Amino acid sequence: MYPQHSNPTRPDRVACAPYNFIPLPEKIVVVDPKTLPGHDSYDPDRYTGYIECELITKSPLYTRCALNPDFFRQWGETPLHELPEEKKKEKAQFFHIDDAYHPVIPGSSLRGMVRSLVEIVSYGKVQWVAGEPLVFRAVGDTSSLGRLYRSRFMKEMSKDHFSFLIQAGYLVKKRGQWFIVPAQDVKGTTFGRIELNDIPKGLQKWSGCPNAEIIYAELEPVKAHLHNKEKHPVKLNYAKVKRASNKPEQGLQEMILVKSGSMPNKHLGFVFALPDNNKPRIPIPEEMVLAYRNQVTQFQESLLGKDGALRENQPVFYLLENNELLFFGHTMMFRLPYPNSVKDFIPEPLRFSPDPDLAEAIFGFTPDEQRKNGYAGRVFFTDAKFVAARDGVFYSDEPLTPKVLAAPKPTCFQHYLVQDRDNGHDPDNKATLAHYGTPAPSEVVIRGHKLYWHKGNVDPTEIVNNKDVSESQLTLIRPVKPETTFNFRIYFENLADVELGALLWVLNVPENCCHKIGMGKPLGMGAVKIKPSLFVTSRKERYSRLFADSHEWHEATKKIDDFRKFTRVFEDYMLEQLKEYIGESKIFTDIPRIKMLLRMLQWPGHPKEWIRYMEIEGSRGNEYRNRPVLPDPLHIAGCNSFSSGESQKKKKDLRGKEKISRPAVSSGDPGGGTTMAAAFERARKRKETR
Repeated sequence: MYPQHSNPTRPDRVACAPYNFIPLPEKIVVVDPKTLPGHDSYDPDRYTGYIECELITKSPLYTRCALNPDFFRQWGETPLHELPEEKKKEKAQFFHIDDAYHPVIPGSSLRGMVRSLVEIVSYGKVQWVAGEPLVFRAVGDTSSLGRLYRSRFMKEMSKDHFSFLIQAGYLVKKRGQWFIVPAQDVKGTTFGRIELNDIPKGLQKWSGCPNAEIIYAELEPVKAHLHNKEKHPVKLNYAKVKRASNKPEQGLQEMILVKSGSMPNKHLGFVFALPDNNKPRIPIPEEMVLAYRNQVTQFQESLLGKDGALRENQPVFYLLENNELLFFGHTMMFRLPYPNSVKDFIPEPLRFSPDPDLAEAIFGFTPDEQRKNGYAGRVFFTDAKFVAARDGVFYSDEPLTPKVLAAPKPTCFQHYLVQDRDNGHDPDNKATLAHYGTPAPSEVVIRGHKLYWHKGNVDPTEIVNNKDVSESQLTLIRPVKPETTFNFRIYFENLADVELGALLWVLNVPENCCHKIGMGKPLGMGAVKIKPSLFVTSRKERYSRLFADSHEWHEATKKIDDFRKFTRVFEDYMLEQLKEYIGESKIFTDIPRIKMLLRMLQWPGHPKEWIRYMEIEGSRGNEYRNRPVLPDPLHIAGCNSFSSGESQKKKKDLRGKEKISRPAVSSGDPGGGTTMAAAFERARKRKETR
């Protein structure tokens, strides 16, 4: 059994987010490739036809329109905020083919949504995960991650006495490859510290670098300096600048002043010795350059430019381990790569098999290192075309500027990684949390498939940007309204009953569930209700007659009014495949993993306070500071996967994993759930009284 997530039990350790995770499968379910049909004939024992789908939007929906060739030639590389006003509106249009007033949902988007759900419910491979290592910075973090981070940068001389392991150097590029030229040794070090108040005026720029200037300075010898005197005194070994000038003077040597940015209470800057061209250059591997580019922040861009420190003669700090370059950056305590990539946190049996899983069998797969031959899919999605709207098509007459949604932050490990008490990673104890430096996958794995919660009725204030942010971060959209109807078809060929059942199962979710598609999912956009109808074609009958009586093509297609026989075949197949993990369960939707999926699809969803982004700055302070842990979808605030009669009992779930059932609240609780929401309220009031 792989590590399993333990939920926090203390209210102050519970995080919230607009997303959650469907756990990794206990196993992947594969099919025998020899049973896959060819594409040159119709199998009489398999099914061919189409699924007619009515799609009704339940919240604002937006998919961006592709640019036409003329627009792209003239404006394709121009940032949105620099476009003329009319061109901005054109770029904000909803996807369409010919008529902008008849929106279209691309078939590729529908296919991606359906395939993702098929992969989840059929226990498919978890393979669409990045292989590049993430980077992190945890200078003052008091968790286990902070201890790991500081141990890489500093050597402990004695209790609360440290020396730095980092060194100073300069970036150069030769024949397309980046190198670091080490700085000269000056009194046993390559860099020193200078009081900000002692920096002379009128310094000249160094080699075109925006954060580097030429300074003339004298260093004291390396010695211990006391820091953080009031809170937790520590001694740090470094050389300090004794005196400095903006011009050459007796006893001073030319050095480089390096600015790393401002911070509260910061009083020391850095000076680097000049490059030492007699020392061997340190090559920077291409994958490390890529990892560096991927971690460049907006602040780094504002200080250094869009490529960060990747500039000729740019001063950088770097770290060597066993004479190998570990990483580099423009600050002394720069971001470090984790020893593992995200992919390493998925057990290999769950991400690789030479045999196809059910999703690959249905949707096809391409050749790879393990499989020389690919296989074409047997399902084909049309675009979803506009049919009708209850009260106008578009959400607003003019394009909207939505709230800025940053890229996912998988480095928030307390959300993205399993915290398993049995492996010593207690979600109630910040100091023991598993992180990306924890041995994987023996002690920790990723949480699984990330999905966004529905947020019910969404009003414009929840979508439209109301903060003062840079124009370059903003975009424009023109979504369609809720209760807008589209139609699309999924054509299929030679599907086995279990394959057709899997497809119908994810399309025909319970009445109180909706799918999600398009942009703005964290804002509550993209909720849609799909109503499928099944039509099966008899190929033998069709090709036995060319025309029907009306002189039209003889389709030989009939509607199947009750397609539950297919979904039951799929459910029974999965129960049989998973019986060693689910015990006596006879109902597919009783499997905890499937329960979590249906909870994530539940419409209209939970109170928005339970599924909001936590704040870094605001009335609640920094809610990420103590790294609270995100519970599983069945145990978010106010939710409970157990009945009210099981309060204060420990119960084994179907995986055999111990869970804690919390006492239920009155029937008026919208979550049907626990005292967790009340506990949050009590904690809030205690904070206010303090």
